[in-house]
Amino acid sequence: MRLAAALLIATLLSPALARAQASAQMINLSCLEALTAIGQGRLTGVFSFVAEKDSVAAFSDMIARDKKALKKFVEKVEADKKQAGAISEWDGGVLKFTLSLFDSPLATTLDNPGKGTLARMAELSQTPMISLSELSSRRAAKR
Repeated sequence: MRLAAALLIATLLSPALARAQASAQMINLSCLEALTAIGQGRLTGVFSFVAEKDSVAAFSDMIARDKKALKKFVEKVEADKKQAGAISEWDGGVLKFTLSLFDSPLATTLDNPGKGTLARMAELSQTPMISLSELSSRRAAKR
């Protein structure tokens, strides 16, 4: 009887599991790096369900609601700029999208990062942007 119940449950769940597996995808490596930098590596599984085209907006929304995470992300981007003379295209997109959030009516619902952080973000968003592979090559060359 237990075996029959287990088989019935497995049969009913298999289409739902197949759909869930089909919607999961490879996470953008820049997103993975950013999640790790802000101490939220455990969210990589969640972000694997976010379409790559939406990952910048999703990550921006998350850090705009958490002042500490935003500060860590800005520090990571500053370190990239210092070390490689450029930042990743994905990180640049995050900076620009996050700045647009703080310049919208939605800003009243977000953690205020302070004028200093916003100024640093605005300055960093003007930094030359390169691919993550080029950024990684420059990092390795500096070591």
